Amino acid sequence: MQQHPRVIVLGAGIVGAAIAYHLARQGAQVTVLEQATPGSGVTRHSFAWINPHGEYPSPVKPLREQALTEYRRLEQELPGLRINWSGALCYYQANAIQPTAMPCGSTRQWLDRQRIAQLEPNLQAVPERAQFAPGEGSLDPVATTLCLLEGARAHGAQVLTQVSVLELQVEGQQGIGVATAAGVYQADHLVLATGCGTPALLESLGIELPMHASPSILLRLDAPRGLVKTLISNDQLEVREAPDGSLLAAEDHLDDATPEAIAQQALASIRQALRGAEAVTLRSAEVGQRPMPDDQVPIIGPLAQYPGLYLAVMHAGVTLAPIVGRLVSQELSGHRCAELEPCRPSRFGL
Repeated sequence: MQQHPRVIVLGAGIVGAAIAYHLARQGAQVTVLEQATPGSGVTRHSFAWINPHGEYPSPVKPLREQALTEYRRLEQELPGLRINWSGALCYYQANAIQPTAMPCGSTRQWLDRQRIAQLEPNLQAVPERAQFAPGEGSLDPVATTLCLLEGARAHGAQVLTQVSVLELQVEGQQGIGVATAAGVYQADHLVLATGCGTPALLESLGIELPMHASPSILLRLDAPRGLVKTLISNDQLEVREAPDGSLLAAEDHLDDATPEAIAQQALASIRQALRGAEAVTLRSAEVGQRPMPDDQVPIIGPLAQYPGLYLAVMHAGVTLAPIVGRLVSQELSGHRCAELEPCRPSRFGL
């Protein structure tokens, strides 16, 4: 067991930042290498809903269920962390086919029409009932990433940006390093928290990672402050208020439609759904590439051929970052975590 391992974290998105923070906090010698700026990849395009529920493969559910508790813990540890615990209101429109049972955890409750109208007074068509999760919330993913990295620095971590990785360097089964334009960095462990860039990094080692890029669209909308009180999710839209009072909306990217067309359709839905939304205008429509393992289960753990090389690739990075960061830091200090067993790369023969 290594009490103070040397660890390189490659990638300073929210997952890499959370891993670096937890490692540094428990005494590891941490170096974070980022090719651009912190949170500039898929993190920046995240809708950033802290959402432990939903239709996800069963191996992921135990990790997601800890998300709210882990974020509450981080709030105590990092005074600069800002989370909007607005709650999430989830429902289907009256003309949609409703499921016989919506996912319902202990933190969600059914509300009637009167209570829904109290929560969201600007809804044009108030549903007969909806599920409300008062404990759920959202955050600014880039600001949260920077907060985690600042916390890592406070515990001695080194964070280097604008560092271009040339190749991974593996010596036998023990030594591992990263060759960059600025020189070679070596450590006991190398964590790849590089999202959709991970397959290209592993290709030089002859490793094919079973994952793909899943596009999504994040819309930023100028709107009157207070138009949306909670986080609204239904079959027509997914929308919340950003810290500056604007609105954020998330849409799946459709292959047969342009981002601009999808944005205009979403804008029309918001104007129709919300009273006072006539003045809402589109600020931007950004396409993000989510790292999606082929079986939709995170890929977390060391590679059998290269034990010093540790993968941390997943979708829903915002929700999973705190729990994954804590568990990965424990593993790299010598404690194998049962919670991560379903996520091992070994399930793919890696």
